[in-house]
Amino acid sequence: MKEIFPILGYDVGGTKIASSLMMSDGKVIASERFDNKDTDPNEMLPKLVAAGKTMLHAANIPHTAVRGIGISTPSPADIPNGIIVGPPNNPKWRNVKIGSFLSNALGIEATMENDANAGMLAEWFFGAGKGCRNAIYLTMSTGIGGGIIASGRLLQGKSFYAGEIGHIVIDRDGPLCNCGLRGCYEAFCGGRAVAQRLQCELATKTDHAIVQAAGGKVEDIDFVALEKAVIAGDEYALKIWDEIALRNAQGIGILINIFNPEKVILGTIAWAAGELFTKPVKAYLPRFCWPEMLDGCEITTSALRRDIGAYAGPAIVLNHLYNQGLYNPF
Repeated sequence: MKEIFPILGYDVGGTKIASSLMMSDGKVIASERFDNKDTDPNEMLPKLVAAGKTMLHAANIPHTAVRGIGISTPSPADIPNGIIVGPPNNPKWRNVKIGSFLSNALGIEATMENDANAGMLAEWFFGAGKGCRNAIYLTMSTGIGGGIIASGRLLQGKSFYAGEIGHIVIDRDGPLCNCGLRGCYEAFCGGRAVAQRLQCELATKTDHAIVQAAGGKVEDIDFVALEKAVIAGDEYALKIWDEIALRNAQGIGILINIFNPEKVILGTIAWAAGELFTKPVKAYLPRFCWPEMLDGCEITTSALRRDIGAYAGPAIVLNHLYNQGLYNPF
């Protein structure tokens, strides 16, 4: 029987921060969310410490029993030193030493990982990737991030940037990506990129079904508005949806041919739209990868869904312990 122990987790996002106290078997003891839209880290960090202390006190768990603090953060970040360098969605968070701050204040070792890798670890320990030795997770929301488990280990890379799947260049003459490259997978399929394209192409067509689905405002067009127009059968929306499915299949097919995974786990947009999203992607996949590898790979969606943030931080700690030989997920 595996030892069961408490872990603290923090999931830092552009608009919110989730804190959680969880047992290593996946039981969430307590959780709290904080608004992070325009916060000063000097004000937020003490709140995160207070939340950790409150959760531990309420659960009657001494800090000495906690095996670690896991911090999930957007890139770019200095992962080994626990520093949030410069997240694009929160300009006030620059060179924030969150790892040492939380560790010193709570008296518990802290470990950091980028958010896409943390999502993969959460699905690996607690969700759709449980038991897999080779799996890939795609975030698929505002952008496309990724985490890769290969032969039972998270791939981190020399500079801890491995898994930037959204920035595989799949068409060198494609649209300019928000990262600065041209023709990235994310530039075709990321939520922000799709919204930007639709807003541009429908700028003068305020009566279009997609605009109406966005409340009549071109500037409010997003992936959800596109999905609604697809369901309604709009010809233009169906064309865009088909193009997105093709490009998703191209990106996923590349990954399948490179890594030969047991599972590819798709995040937010995929589980929210369901088969409307996954069915056409699966139909196009045989164009982009070998049948021998496709036949052995399950394309599925996140099991943790909206709760993935609560599991991300604790999963980082479990992976840290696993790498030290102190925990076995299998």
